[in-house]
Amino acid sequence: MNEHGSQPVSILFGFTVKIGRSPLAEALLREYAGSRGLGDRLRVSSAGTHAWEGNAATGEAIRAGREWGLDLSRHRAREVRRSIMDASDIVLAMTRRHLEFLAREFPQRENTIYLALLYPRRMDENPAAAIDVPDPIGESVGFYIDVLRMLEPVLPAIVRGALGEER
Repeated sequence: MNEHGSQPVSILFGFTVKIGRSPLAEALLREYAGSRGLGDRLRVSSAGTHAWEGNAATGEAIRAGREWGLDLSRHRAREVRRSIMDASDIVLAMTRRHLEFLAREFPQRENTIYLALLYPRRMDENPAAAIDVPDPIGESVGFYIDVLRMLEPVLPAIVRGALGEER
């Protein structure tokens, strides 16, 4: 519970294998909220549509995170399950493919699943390249940093929307 006595809002990032984009997005949002004194109001996690339980973040993700002041050393992958989805207030998919998979597998949660780069909207007519966060697996540390740069501008909207604040 937070200082106001209410449960924190649970935000789940949805990915594929949860060892590249996922640890970065999760740590980035957690750090952003914490730096604004909102860490106790949000619970941030992630799960993969095809994750291998227990896998660590890639070395490139760990190095990119370190360059941004994020510690990914304790990150471990977990596969998305009904219990994880049901415990999440907001699910942020990285790509249209993730959004469609999650909505198909968990139809009861469809109204809580959004594209991360569009939040609080679910979808629009932009091409996938404009609204999908690319998978950095197999790419350079610089590519991982580009993923962080893509995610950083949407953090204020995610936090405001999750907390029901209009600004």
